[in-house]
Amino acid sequence: MTIFLIFLYYGVVLFLYLQDVIGGISFVAILLISFIILLIVRILLRKKINYKRKITLVTCIMFLLFCFEIPLIFYEGTSHVAYIYTEPLHAKGTEIYLIGVNRVDFQFMESIQSVEDLLNKQQVPFLNVAENTNLVLYESKNRQILKWLHLQKSEVDQMKENVNHYLGKEDVRINEFFNQDNIGGNSAGLGLALTGLILQGDLQNNVAIAVTGAISETGDVLPIGVLKEKILIAEKYGLPFMIIPSKNAEEAAQIQKEQNIHMKILDVAHIDEAVQLISEMNDKTK
Repeated sequence: MTIFLIFLYYGVVLFLYLQDVIGGISFVAILLISFIILLIVRILLRKKINYKRKITLVTCIMFLLFCFEIPLIFYEGTSHVAYIYTEPLHAKGTEIYLIGVNRVDFQFMESIQSVEDLLNKQQVPFLNVAENTNLVLYESKNRQILKWLHLQKSEVDQMKENVNHYLGKEDVRINEFFNQDNIGGNSAGLGLALTGLILQGDLQNNVAIAVTGAISETGDVLPIGVLKEKILIAEKYGLPFMIIPSKNAEEAAQIQKEQNIHMKILDVAHIDEAVQLISEMNDKTK
């Protein structure tokens, strides 16, 4: 019962944080104060054996929760994020264009407008500016902890592993992409796998196509984020077609309508579907 109450208490405080009622520093401070109070109680009741074990247990649990959440204070100042226009990348002779977005975090900015004013002043071609929520920061913190503990691979490493597994071997030209310093996320997986097929001679393509989507090692196409910004980049660059994951199709249709996108957007659930689409598009141009 005591353990249940301590986790209930923690859950309530966490809920308040995730709902943006309290900030990260306040959240961590509450856990620290709770730990100190429990520690004092533990000292005062050290001679009462019946209570000593229970208090010791909950004190240890609270300390572990505090340690787990303390990295949040390093995320507290990240108030906004801006998505910056980046030209698509492609390998010569493939006509497959990888769509990436440059993400820039801003510290302690007052509003979205203040970030936009700063970017305009610096003449930076941004696509969108968003305010970070506590939920976003909390997810970032948890991913970082998993990486520190080596319990989760980085998205880039996982993407590289999946692409090479699907292609059946490592390709020097594909690996050059992973050697770039500004690579992040896994949304280039589908485009890289298609590029690899073309470079290996297993697929031919003469049609300019924007591609975004993560893939599994078996070729399943997985959903991606920041879709609106990627569609805007492909449209601005003048690409006539774009292939996206089927799980992002509904979102893409809404974006296409709201942003008046003229580019044709096609969705696939597996890389084989993308190969078939590309083959059909090339047959029509012959």
